[in-house]
Amino acid sequence: MNEAKTLHLKIWRQDGPNARGGLVDYTLGGVLPEMSLLEMLDLLNEQIIREGGRPVEFDSDCREGICGMCGLVIQGVGHGPRGATTTCELRMRHFADGETVTIEPFRARGFPVIRDLIVDRSAFDRIMAAGGYTSSN
Repeated sequence: MNEAKTLHLKIWRQDGPNARGGLVDYTLGGVLPEMSLLEMLDLLNEQIIREGGRPVEFDSDCREGICGMCGLVIQGVGHGPRGATTTCELRMRHFADGETVTIEPFRARGFPVIRDLIVDRSAFDRIMAAGGYTSSN
């Protein structure tokens, strides 16, 4: 059954690299099971804009599960609680109606937060431009 659900969201908001950030609570209805997490964030931003607020900023490039730009910490786990699933491929069917979903940026010294869910990936980009790569089994 593809009934829309309502989610309670705790989203990291931070006005800039030197600003203090924190989790902000939102309630979002109309979340369809087939939506990706990023599509759900788009829906949230539409709601925030209608209410006159500043939308949540987040990175998303390909939305095809290959670029890595959409990496977030969801429910305390990088890319989310489903193994071998990128953030943009994480579907909302994996969350129950009424569930609280916490979404934060990756936090590491090498990837400082720029704003909200966006981190400065320039250190990683320099490694990639120089021919570096990572692999995993």
